[in-house]
Amino acid sequence: MKIHSFSFIIFYFLFLIILFVNSQDIKLGGSCELIDSNSPCFSNLNYTKFYLPPGDSIAQLNKNVSDIIGWLDFTSPECKPNAINLICLKSYPKCETFNETLSNNTNISFNLPSLPCNSICMKAETPCKIFIDSFSNLLKDLSCNSIFSNGEPMFPINSTDYKIKETNNFDFNFNVQCNDLIIFDNASSVINCPAPLLNAKDYVLPGKTTYYYITDSCILDCPFEVYPGKTKILERTNYTLTSISFITCIFMILTFGVLPNKITHRMESILSFSCGGCITALSLFIQSRQDNFNCSSDPGRFKSQSDYLCLLTGLIFQFGAITSIFWSPMIAYDFYITSTLGKIRKFGIYRIVLWSFIFVLSALPAFGGKYSATVATSCWINSDDGSAWQYVSFYIPSWIAMGLICIFSILSVINVSKMYIQSPNNRILFFNIKIVVTLLLFLFVLTFASSLKFYMEERMDTYFDAIAVWARCISKGDPSQCELHAPGYDLKALNIVVIGILGFTVFIGYGLDPIVLHIWMESKKFQWVLRKCRLNKVIKLNDNNNNIDNNESGTTISNSERKQTTIKMSDVSSPTSKSLEP
Repeated sequence: MKIHSFSFIIFYFLFLIILFVNSQDIKLGGSCELIDSNSPCFSNLNYTKFYLPPGDSIAQLNKNVSDIIGWLDFTSPECKPNAINLICLKSYPKCETFNETLSNNTNISFNLPSLPCNSICMKAETPCKIFIDSFSNLLKDLSCNSIFSNGEPMFPINSTDYKIKETNNFDFNFNVQCNDLIIFDNASSVINCPAPLLNAKDYVLPGKTTYYYITDSCILDCPFEVYPGKTKILERTNYTLTSISFITCIFMILTFGVLPNKITHRMESILSFSCGGCITALSLFIQSRQDNFNCSSDPGRFKSQSDYLCLLTGLIFQFGAITSIFWSPMIAYDFYITSTLGKIRKFGIYRIVLWSFIFVLSALPAFGGKYSATVATSCWINSDDGSAWQYVSFYIPSWIAMGLICIFSILSVINVSKMYIQSPNNRILFFNIKIVVTLLLFLFVLTFASSLKFYMEERMDTYFDAIAVWARCISKGDPSQCELHAPGYDLKALNIVVIGILGFTVFIGYGLDPIVLHIWMESKKFQWVLRKCRLNKVIKLNDNNNNIDNNESGTTISNSERKQTTIKMSDVSSPTSKSLEP
């Protein structure tokens, strides 16, 4: 995988520096200076003196050229030596001195630069063209056909004509041959990726994928911390929240799936949602057992589907997440049907359709080989092919679920409001408010999880700017002094919270309700366990026959309350509503 935008940002900074060096007008009146031994071009040039424009500093020039050559390690082996050749000849142009005698017999010397020949520029432009073209609008002056403001070519074909004139004193024309020296050697074509980057030539294995290329020659090492010093905090937070979510989901599975004497449609929806939350949490627990889970055993390679644990955790996470997403609208639909005092019909068909889609959307990315880890995320569906697999398998289903939850929630609130106006009952109202809050939490979780990707993509320029600053720092040779200041940490932390509380949301609506106590007290399975453990005398369960059979109804409304509400509702409902009375 190539981080193209990352590369473009790097080369943006690189060639802006080159543009600064190359696009300056010729400043006459400079001096011939010895090439400093600290110059990165010192050992390559076959002349000792170069032309230094007036006002320029040798120390600053050496630093600028060193930085530029350091950046060239982010290019290709074909581009780098030719670019070095051009930069050295342009930054340290050979100094030509002309001695002339004025009319008053005064001797005067003129120091003039010998510019790189057009052929030298073309040797660099051809292999580096891909990088220059990435910023064709910004870097148009880097063309080998560029000219100075006085009309002279930056890269002459043969020579440069200098016209030096002083009114009433002298008027000279000098012709200086261009410099076509080839100075680079074989060593200059070797790409030395600055630490912690790795040279792709040494580490990329044939047939293996999920290497993240910064350039054609350099790859990211694994692990790579997008938020240095904060990764452990995010991991601990994620583990803590997911553990809480897992525990609440287990409780909901016991309450609505194991203990009831009879499982109603509502209970099955809650059970299915909770199972999804448990499975999602399980994927995190598997990852937490291994340090740097995203990294394979091959240096620099992130895990892909060929690594069985990556495939396993990717499948588990996708299956669990899609299960919770698909069953959340069913919970909302049950709430809506209950608000109309009706019953869900053909629930078996819904069950078959939902589980079929869940299995298909989890398996399809696996058949397509799309499960892999990234620099910033664990094993999941990768964003290759324009994120098409993510859209089909996750985002579009999430948006459909959000739409259905919105529709059922609005209709339910309308019905509940009518019911409360006709027959005020604070206990029923409180129960309904809890469900509405639960549905709003569903919406928040789905909305945030499905929109964060697009928000981050909109801020990619800012993200890559930060990486470019970091890359420029490490190119100077001291990575310990370089820290990546990537944006979006707060959103990343919030995303962890949102995913971590997924299983906890249903507990808020249905786990904190008197029905839970009734289910445990009336459960024959729980009573059997107590008897086997000889705890039935210590924990006494009261069998209250006056209460409704909660296992069958799945609601906190008593028979008398339901009948009263139904009769009151008949004034604002269709005539068929009376048929729904118990």
